[in-house]
Amino acid sequence: MVEITQDRWASLREQRLPHEAIYERAAKDLEAALIGVSDDGRLHLLLAIDVAPKNLPPDLQSLQVRILEGEQTWLDVSARSHHEELLTLVTNKVLYAIRIEGRDPAVSVERIIDDMRAALRPLTLELSTTEQIGLFGELWVLSNVLFPTLGSRVCHLWSGPESERHDFVGQGVHVEVKTTTRSEPKHEISRLDQLKAPASKRLLFVSVMLEKSLGGDETLADRIDEIREKLGSDGRALDAFDSRLAQLGWHEGLRQTGALLRFTFRDVHVFEVAGDFPRLPDDYLPPLGVTGIKYSINVGSLPSLDVSEVQEVLLTA
Repeated sequence: MVEITQDRWASLREQRLPHEAIYERAAKDLEAALIGVSDDGRLHLLLAIDVAPKNLPPDLQSLQVRILEGEQTWLDVSARSHHEELLTLVTNKVLYAIRIEGRDPAVSVERIIDDMRAALRPLTLELSTTEQIGLFGELWVLSNVLFPTLGSRVCHLWSGPESERHDFVGQGVHVEVKTTTRSEPKHEISRLDQLKAPASKRLLFVSVMLEKSLGGDETLADRIDEIREKLGSDGRALDAFDSRLAQLGWHEGLRQTGALLRFTFRDVHVFEVAGDFPRLPDDYLPPLGVTGIKYSINVGSLPSLDVSEVQEVLLTA
């Protein structure tokens, strides 16, 4: 992996003629990325893109993201010379995301600058205890229940951040995840239709049990790192995964807060919502004027699906 260094910027400055700009490939095998120094002394990373994004990240210090139109459309990430270290860091992260992880250039720039901004702002926890518990459970299920069968495609099926009825939505299967730190598998159902399978589809209910303690094995950061490692170089899946995390309020600065909860995984059971599974009848209509109902279910006495049965159902997702 070729990295952009202080020496490369210095070499470009030395070669640049007065009142002219100079550019070179960021890496010999990468035509779609250039680094350079413009006639005003700004340092640039140019990334070839097919379609200009609708929105660009706000400026960070002197770091700017702009669009250059011409025969080729470029995403121009630039900074004044006194912010060389900041641009170098961003440039190397972006090039790694594009070359090694196969990510989209525009998405990578936005995500990396957002992470930098999060690292520089005052550190505050933006995820409540309930949100951390729920997200940890969804990520555990994504990684350990769904990924072994569906692979990286599962990131595109993850709909929980979109506030849809169910947490994962496939063509033939929906999956709802409920997570508790109680001593028994009791879960709150917060929507009338949450345990209703869509027409011509099957609905799986996953009950995750955690223990929350200072000596817990993992935090959300550990779960996120595990999933990113599994996704490897699937750039589209990584982009989808990180985009959904951001929708839920996750940013990399949260790792430094010390306020991330620690969990120990206790148990998981998967059920198909059918037959005698405890829920409101599919044809239930609330009394006039009742706009919402919240109720609890206990799945402790129900027979759960084994691994092969879960895989069989998921193959139709």
